[in-house]
Amino acid sequence: MIVKKLGMVSGCGFPGAGYNERKVAEGVARLMAMENVDAAMRHKVELLHEAGFDCAGEIEKYLKERSRTYGNTKTTRFQFHIAASVKGQVMSADELTDFARQLMAEAGYGRQPYFVYYHHDTDNNHVHILSTRIQPNGFPIPDHHDYARLNAAANRILSSDINRDIQRMFSYGYLTEGQFANIIRSHGYKFERMDEGYVLFRGGVKAATISLSEIEKHIAQENDVRKERTKQLRAIIRKYKDGIAEGKVQNVENVKGHKGQKKKYVRRKVNPDIRKIKGSNGKTLSQEEQRHLSELLDTLKTKFGIDIHFQKDRNGEIRGYGIVDHNRKMALDGSKVMKLSELIDFAQKQERKASPLDIYRDLFSVEIRKSGVDGTMSIRLFDGSEHTRKMSPRQSAWYFNSPESEREDVAIRIAATMFSTEIFESVLQKYPVSDISSRIGSVNIIKMRDGGRAIRVVSANGFSATYPMTTEELRCHAKLQSEAANGYLRQLVILRITHEDATALTNRIKEQTSKSTGSITLPLRQSAYTQEQSKAFTSHQSTVLSRLIPSDTTSSHSANREWEVGKQSRHDHIDNQQSGTQLTI
Repeated sequence: MIVKKLGMVSGCGFPGAGYNERKVAEGVARLMAMENVDAAMRHKVELLHEAGFDCAGEIEKYLKERSRTYGNTKTTRFQFHIAASVKGQVMSADELTDFARQLMAEAGYGRQPYFVYYHHDTDNNHVHILSTRIQPNGFPIPDHHDYARLNAAANRILSSDINRDIQRMFSYGYLTEGQFANIIRSHGYKFERMDEGYVLFRGGVKAATISLSEIEKHIAQENDVRKERTKQLRAIIRKYKDGIAEGKVQNVENVKGHKGQKKKYVRRKVNPDIRKIKGSNGKTLSQEEQRHLSELLDTLKTKFGIDIHFQKDRNGEIRGYGIVDHNRKMALDGSKVMKLSELIDFAQKQERKASPLDIYRDLFSVEIRKSGVDGTMSIRLFDGSEHTRKMSPRQSAWYFNSPESEREDVAIRIAATMFSTEIFESVLQKYPVSDISSRIGSVNIIKMRDGGRAIRVVSANGFSATYPMTTEELRCHAKLQSEAANGYLRQLVILRITHEDATALTNRIKEQTSKSTGSITLPLRQSAYTQEQSKAFTSHQSTVLSRLIPSDTTSSHSANREWEVGKQSRHDHIDNQQSGTQLTI
């Protein structure tokens, strides 16, 4: 809850009456209570409101008549007008009205005549309270430090709510302290990071303190549920990004108005951080881009319960973002879902003709960053895994010297060549050619001559093989018991065999490339391939991939791939379920 005192007005007037009554006439406010107001006045206001008339004149006149000073003060600032807004939690009109009564009593206005208006013309439901500072004896109620005093009173009233908010924060899953900070923001609190913990503020007043030890105690571990949700959110965001860019998603607006009154469309306020974001050209986003991004954030919030919080560096530059998913009660690193550069890019992609490279567009996305003279390439595979390597001078020259219209295809060819083994591993794990687990007889750990440890696997037909283990794998195995430990070893063996299969496929494609290009030998490093060799390599590789991937899982021109969900596809159910539980690649 945040309490704001609206601008002080001199001249013995009550302009707040006109403001609130105008909102009532527009259908975005409702008079909820008239406290310490005589019966005749109450009847008059209720009658006029029922008939659809404005009562600003009657209310202002009434407050002036009850603001006689009898010469006991020289002040002409009679009006007391405050707004109490709830954020991060939902309070009904009646709950807000009850809060207003308690607040007025705490603030020393419990016996003053006052009017409570419930407003719903912004994202946050709130009440306006209009009263007079002048007491029956003619002396004004002191207004020193009103802002701090009012918010301290609000926090006292809602102290039980604050404790419930903190308990609710800890019910969310998070992996880092930074993710927990975003959860705090999503619940409507500001905070200050201290050595011993976080001090929470609401309305500029200290509300609570959370120790670092308590935050660390609730840190969760990465798991399959979080990974799956990451993929689902990526699909959801990309679908609505495309829809907004194409004008297919309606603006998210509040439609307000009471029964029998004309409805009013009220656009939400733009997140001020959006104005600070810079695009790939180093300039702030255009007005259209800002509007698109604001519409996307509003859609994610209202339709899926997803909050996005932008992170700034020491200079105030937006460098990243975090996600708080209220639907699944978890906080996520935004870059794991979608790079910031992609989140803010609403440029419409032109329809492309069918190409052998389309199969790659279903398998991974590419991002290239310039690092000095050369570039650095990162790919995100369909299973969520990410890989990054530095591009060779030859690859960098090929990409950066290509026309803008050809760069995407060039990037795909370079990525498919550099990360061929990783691509095959992901595909073979998703679409195994045979059941590897059925070939595994027994597994156990043995000591090698160099002192290291390895997995010894005996196949069902009696053949054996050994696979060295890393320190991290040994540490993970040591934490497991009996069946779980054995299952872990079997899984490692499956991954090793899959890697061998992927390497074998890559080597065969290298042989085909050497023959088709007339090359006696190919460079040892695939990053050193010529343009001709890369094109031949990706051509042969796409043929192999098309045989490994079932035909009913691929899409024409990549129209239905996860990150460009559109038209009629298997992802359309996310609008109805709002959970994405069936989103699969």
